[in-house]
Amino acid sequence: MKLKSFHAWVLPVLIISLASCDPFGNRHRTEPQPEPVPAEVDGWAPVYSNGSDITVIKSMPPQNIDKGGKIYIKGDTLYQVESGKGIHVILIKQPSNPQKLAFISVTGAQEMAIKNNMLYTNNLNDLVVIDISKTDSAKLVDRVSSVFHMVDATRPPGTGYYECVDKSKGTVVGWEQKLLKYPKCRN
Repeated sequence: MKLKSFHAWVLPVLIISLASCDPFGNRHRTEPQPEPVPAEVDGWAPVYSNGSDITVIKSMPPQNIDKGGKIYIKGDTLYQVESGKGIHVILIKQPSNPQKLAFISVTGAQEMAIKNNMLYTNNLNDLVVIDISKTDSAKLVDRVSSVFHMVDATRPPGTGYYECVDKSKGTVVGWEQKLLKYPKCRN
């Protein structure tokens, strides 16, 4: 009888003990909690343009230099990229007195090269060739579509928080860093 009472007592205790064991180590593990969205954070914001003007390339009166980029000098003329917007044309015959001549509007421009009277740059992700023999009336000569991967219209070039793309605002032609309030997207 003692053996039967021993089994009657030990077996339930053993089952309860084993049931409470956590052989995979999950008992005290908690699921990672999502980070709270900050009220303000430095991040990326899309730059929009309406679809009708993003491929138009034209000469305009001189513009202010806000986000000056790469430069190229041809003779007495300096060409400077205005990041994302186009190319400044500046006469530097007298270096102490540069004179802005024109601005060539090219949406998304970030790079450029010049050979003879042809300026090569990007119009967003397209390669464009522009005749600059008359800077006040620059003309598009050729376009090769989707040569570059300069602008991703869905995600910014860096990591972290960013403003989600809102297609109702137009086409994303670039990204800029700025202070964001309660951003909803992150990469």
